[in-house]
Amino acid sequence: MVKHRNKDITERCTSKGDSRGNPEASKISASTHYETCREHLSPFGGLLALIKFLDVIEFEAVFEGSYHKPEREPQLGHYRMVVGIVLLLFIGFNRLWHFSYIRFDSVVSGFFRVVCLPIASTFWRYVDSLGINQSQSVPRVMGVVRERVWQLGGISYKRIHADVDTTVETLYGGPQGGRKGHNTAHRGKKGYRPLLCFIQETREYLVGKLRSGETVSLSGMLLNRCDIADP
Repeated sequence: MVKHRNKDITERCTSKGDSRGNPEASKISASTHYETCREHLSPFGGLLALIKFLDVIEFEAVFEGSYHKPEREPQLGHYRMVVGIVLLLFIGFNRLWHFSYIRFDSVVSGFFRVVCLPIASTFWRYVDSLGINQSQSVPRVMGVVRERVWQLGGISYKRIHADVDTTVETLYGGPQGGRKGHNTAHRGKKGYRPLLCFIQETREYLVGKLRSGETVSLSGMLLNRCDIADP
């Protein structure tokens, strides 16, 4: 049986925006509430302090004396290429492609002494040219920097404790060496389990090793002395 209804039951499209109109812009006046800021400095706000720190510890001289340079010679030089990647991580970016967002930043470009940074693929090509010699020279650079920082800060220990721990890096795809294991965040997925070593007193990274995905044993937790750079 068909019933005819005069009532319109179709749904009407409603606007999801604010129907009160454009609000007035907030203005800072004498009556504006304020309090102490508890947040950390923004990454760009602390970039000048990092550059000054590199000058204080004479990082360029340490780098030139301890870093094993690859065969590829970049136009900016090995020092500025490596420090540029460090600055990118300090700002808060974790991918080399993010260089495209800070190419024209005055602070970063001023450090490189250029008008704008090279394209991100330039840094990709440099990272691709790095090998095992560069991975072994990085701990040496870190050891010399640690020694200078401890001297400037008046830090000295007769004995230090090394915390050895392993973590998991989830793999997406089929990279070689990935295994299924303990992964609380992504259960059932393959991953690498790098072995990391930290100084307990200062929480500084000491040395690490990129392992395949097998579960680590007690013998694997022990690091050889040749793998640890002298502080």
